[in-house]
Amino acid sequence: LAFVQERLVPLTHPPSSVTKQGVLRDHEKVDYTPRKFDNPLLVYVTPWNGKGYDLAKWVSHKVTHVSPVWLQVKPHIADLSFSCRILGTHDIDHEWVEDVRKNNSEVKIVPRVLFDDWDMEHLMAFLQNEAWMNRCLSDIMNLLTRSQFDGVVVEIWANAMVQSQGEVTEVLVEMLNAWGSTLHKKDLQLIVPVGPPLGSNYQLSGMFTPGHLFALAEKVDYIQIMTYDFVSKDTLGVAPYDWVEKSVAALVERTPELAGQLMLGLNHYGYEYSNKRMQPVNFDKYLEKLGDKNSRLEWDTKSKEHFLRTSDGKVYYPSLTSIEMRLNIARKYGVGAAIWDFGQGLNYFTQLL
Repeated sequence: LAFVQERLVPLTHPPSSVTKQGVLRDHEKVDYTPRKFDNPLLVYVTPWNGKGYDLAKWVSHKVTHVSPVWLQVKPHIADLSFSCRILGTHDIDHEWVEDVRKNNSEVKIVPRVLFDDWDMEHLMAFLQNEAWMNRCLSDIMNLLTRSQFDGVVVEIWANAMVQSQGEVTEVLVEMLNAWGSTLHKKDLQLIVPVGPPLGSNYQLSGMFTPGHLFALAEKVDYIQIMTYDFVSKDTLGVAPYDWVEKSVAALVERTPELAGQLMLGLNHYGYEYSNKRMQPVNFDKYLEKLGDKNSRLEWDTKSKEHFLRTSDGKVYYPSLTSIEMRLNIARKYGVGAAIWDFGQGLNYFTQLL
């Protein structure tokens, strides 16, 4: 297979080119040049990191999909009548959607719908009740068409797989395929985020397998793997390079023709590890730590991520090098990428897209 042969791509931003002074000097610069990453690229935008709204407007010509994180779906059961409540519609901002489209008429606006507050009992009942699933999809589709969206990101897989320990796989696949079919009739896309295929031991965990990819590929437009939040007793970074690459390879080596439907997850946030605690870090906290004259920026040769060594621990946060290297994995295997979330990163990361 062509893509398995290692191509050593020289880096535009080798590790030594990223310095504290350079980041502090240049991080605010937004890059408006034409698109550099040719594969599908989705960016998530969240109300709690508002900068992402502006970035998505300014560089929409560089992305194929924008997913505003606005909506939640909760179970609603009253007098033996089963339905779904869609919350978060107050966050929908039509003016912003128009602005995003102004700079790229081809961009797909695909809001994320999170299945929230579903316990195991409700989840099992829902997945076995066709009328309930259809009613729920119908409500979602009415909202999508009324708001002139281009599709939807349905986040249910990881939660359902964890809660059921993989028992719901078959019905979950059936549901998503049925939803994909119905959405396609209205020319709407379906994107499904899933947990990372490999555990911290680099073995298939069962959370998402090549078989699952094959089963969903016909009716689901894109599957986004959450290749971040690597779980380990040791401090090994947010998304170690080898783990990200092996996760992608594990899924596409058997079915390279499906690579174009995969999106590799890219974190635009970091973590601070100090006093045995782990706390999320977005751009402003990172810049504050970077500005401390006692912090040192170093390169972790194992995870291939930059980190700040501080007086009380380490802060792992993406850099031009770490993002470029992971985008190169996507290029090598022919997969897309999805950024969580656009508003947590530094403006100058846009030069890589």
